[in-house]
Amino acid sequence: MSYQVLARKWRPQSFEEVAGQEHVTTALRNAITTGRVPHAVLLCGPRGVGKTTIARILSRCLNCEKGPTATPCGECASCKEIAAGSSTDVQEIDAASRTSVDDVRELIEAVRYAPSPGKYRIFVVDEVHMLSTPAFNALLKTLEEPPPRSLFVFATTNPEKIPFTVVSRCQRYDLRRLPTAEVAARLAEVAKAEGIGVSQRSVLAIAREGDGSLRDSLTLLDQVIAMGGTEVDDDRVAEVLDLIDRRVLVAIVAACVDADPAAALAACGRAAEMGIEARRLGGELLGVLRDLVVLRLAPDAAGLVEGSDTELDELRQLASRTDAARLRRMFRALVREQEDLAWAPQPFAVLEMALVRLATTPAGDDVQALLARLDTLERRLAGESAPDDGGAGGSNRGPRPARERPPTTRSATGAPTRRSEAQSAPVAEVAAPPSEDDAPSDPPEALAPAPDPSALPLLDRLRALASERDRALGAALDGVTIVDRTETGLVLGAAQAFAAHRLERRRGDLETVCARLFGRPMRVAIKGPADGARTGASAADDETVRQRRREALAHPAVNAALEILGGEVVEIRPLGDTSGPAGAAR
Repeated sequence: MSYQVLARKWRPQSFEEVAGQEHVTTALRNAITTGRVPHAVLLCGPRGVGKTTIARILSRCLNCEKGPTATPCGECASCKEIAAGSSTDVQEIDAASRTSVDDVRELIEAVRYAPSPGKYRIFVVDEVHMLSTPAFNALLKTLEEPPPRSLFVFATTNPEKIPFTVVSRCQRYDLRRLPTAEVAARLAEVAKAEGIGVSQRSVLAIAREGDGSLRDSLTLLDQVIAMGGTEVDDDRVAEVLDLIDRRVLVAIVAACVDADPAAALAACGRAAEMGIEARRLGGELLGVLRDLVVLRLAPDAAGLVEGSDTELDELRQLASRTDAARLRRMFRALVREQEDLAWAPQPFAVLEMALVRLATTPAGDDVQALLARLDTLERRLAGESAPDDGGAGGSNRGPRPARERPPTTRSATGAPTRRSEAQSAPVAEVAAPPSEDDAPSDPPEALAPAPDPSALPLLDRLRALASERDRALGAALDGVTIVDRTETGLVLGAAQAFAAHRLERRRGDLETVCARLFGRPMRVAIKGPADGARTGASAADDETVRQRRREALAHPAVNAALEILGGEVVEIRPLGDTSGPAGAAR
C-alpha cells in the first residue's frame, strides 16, 4: 500500500476536529440539528483552510445512517463511501477542468435523480469560480429551485469572480486563515501521534512558513520528517525549509538598537553567507521591527505578536532598550530602502547601508537639551558668548537687513528651527534676492504679470463658476492671476505663453462666466509673459544667484548652525522657491 501523506491521513472527520473555523462549523451543526439545511452553500477562503473537508463532513452528516446528525458515526457504509470518495449520492466536481456549459448540463440532468441509498443528493463543486459565464447562467434556475433532497456545496478561493446572481442564491461562509498558534498546536499533536520528536521552536517555524494554511503546514512537516527522520532538530528544519535563522534576525536588529553598525554589518554578512536574498532578509527584518514597536507600546497585549514565550521575552527585553519613536523611524527608513532593493545592482550593499543608517539613527533628544542648543546658536549668531564660554560679550556685528530671509535648518532630531528676522543671513536653503542695483532695467510691463493678492478670493469664485460650466475651462484658469479689474473689464495674467493662448481662444466663454459672476457684462483681456524682454536678463540673474549661493555657503552663520546643531547642507534654493523641501539643511 502506498504511503498516505499527513495532510490526507489527518484530515478531520467531524466538525469537532476542524481547527480554527468554529464560526462555520457551529452554524452548520445548528442548521442540521434544527432541520434548516439550505439547498446551496458557498464556502470561501484561502487555500488549505478546510473548504473541501467541511463539504465532505457536511455530506456525511446528512447521509449517515443515523442522520441527519451533527455527529456522523463514521462506521456505516455511507460514511465510509463518502470518506473514500466512492459514494453515488455525493459527487465531487472539479470546476477547473469542467468549465463549459455542457458540463453544467450533465450536472443538471444528474440532479433530477433521487438519492439512493442515501438521504440527500449532494454536489460538491470545487473552484467554482472557474466556471464560464454561460455555465453559471445555465445553473441559475436549478440553483434557485432544486429538486427536494438535493444540496449544492460550492468551494472557491476567489469569490469575487462568482456572479452575484449565483452568490445571492447561496448561504455564504467565509473561512479564515488559521493563526500561527493554532497551526503549531495541531502540528504538535500530529507529530506526537506519529512518534516524531520536534521542538516547539521548529513547530512554530513550520507554522509561520505555512502562512495560515494547515494543509501546507502538514505538507512541510512531512517534508521535514522525510529529511530528518523521527528526530528533527532546529538546524535541519531551517535547512530543509530554507528558513532565515531567527537568531540572525535578532542579532541584526539588536545591533541596530544598540547603535553598533559594525555588529549589524557582521550579522548581515553571516546572512549573506547562508545564501539569503537581500530583499527577503529585509522583509524579515521589517517583521521583527514591527514586533518590537508593538511590544514597546503594548508589552502585555496577547495575540499581537506571534512566537513562543521565550521569543516574546527576548523581544520585550530588546524593545525596552530604546524608545518607540526611534523604532518607528528605523521601520520607516527600512521600508524606503526595501522598495529600492528590487532595482539595485547590488542589493546587499543597499541593505548594508540601510542597516548602517538604522544603527546610527539618533534617539529623540530631550526638549530642554534641544532648547539649550538653540539658545547657544542664537547667542553665537548674535555675537554674544555662550553661557559656558565664561562671559557675555557684546554684539560684534549688527543685525542683518530685514528683507533677507532667515535660514531654516534641521537639527539632528529632524526638527526644523529658524532664527529671528533681525539675525537672518543668506544661508544654505536660499540665497538672498538680487538687490535693486543688480536688477535688470527692463520696464515692468515686459515681465510676467504680478498677482493682486486682494483678488485671490475673487479668482477662486471665478474658477469655480468656470468649472461648473466647463471643466476644461476651469482647468485653464489654474496658475492665472488677476492683473487689473475695472467696473466693465477684467485683465487676467498668465505666466506662460501657451496658457495665455489657450485662454485667448476661450475669451467668449470667460466673458459669459464673468457676466454671471458680476451680474453685468464684463470685457476680459488676457495678458501673457513677454518672452523676449526676459531673455537679456536671464544671464545676469543666473550669475547673481550663483554669487548669492557662494555667499550663503561661506557665511559664518551657516557654519555655526551646522556645527552646533550637527547638521549638513542638503539643498540651496533661491528666496521664494517653495518647490523643494521645507528645510535646506539638516
